[in-house]
Amino acid sequence: MTPAPLIALPGTLLDSRSLALMLSGLSAKTLVLGEADGLDDEADRLAAQAHAPAIWVGHSLGGIVALHLARRHPGRVAALVLLASNARAGRDTPEARRAAHWELAQRHGLARLARDELAPAYGLVPGDAMVASLAEQAECVGLARFRRQLSYARERPGLLAPPHWLTCPVLALSGERDGLCPPGHSCELIALVQPPACGEHHMLADAGHLFPMQQAPLAALVLHRFLTSLGQGVI
Repeated sequence: MTPAPLIALPGTLLDSRSLALMLSGLSAKTLVLGEADGLDDEADRLAAQAHAPAIWVGHSLGGIVALHLARRHPGRVAALVLLASNARAGRDTPEARRAAHWELAQRHGLARLARDELAPAYGLVPGDAMVASLAEQAECVGLARFRRQLSYARERPGLLAPPHWLTCPVLALSGERDGLCPPGHSCELIALVQPPACGEHHMLADAGHLFPMQQAPLAALVLHRFLTSLGQGVI
């Protein structure tokens, strides 16, 4: 069987470094979100990168965009791996929070936003080396991409009401201590998977929103098991 491409989508203000440890040893292409002006166009742009049905690994907003891609381009999706993500609509998140983040980024820069707002929301404490990594990644992503990423989060229609069923294999990983996308959100995702496709949810104990960085070896183990269960190689 021809191996399926593996394409990774980091979350908001994150780049390939956020998934590098988890994807170590796999031949994966990482695409940073934020090139197209709208969510539909971004999904179309990403789908064009897959010359065969791909396994999409999305973290946080990356998982949300992967779900939208599966909705628009099911033929480009062999399977989904959704990390700390959800199938809810953009209206379910207060717009005021997105607006406050955008204002802070414009006034004081993305590194400040990452250190003062995002890191505490992810459960990081001042002085944690990961805080510096978040700030560096945010600056590399840049304001233009961040503005578009905020629009994707706002525009997403969600898959829950009415339900949009998933017909491909889905692995959902959640962190026990994730206050942004708690394990219940992954349960909602898996409930959308229709037989004969398989859906699996694994909750990582003592893990937060950034478990692909903080608990990469354990997350990688679950990922490798899922890929093996698909019965196909990955390129």
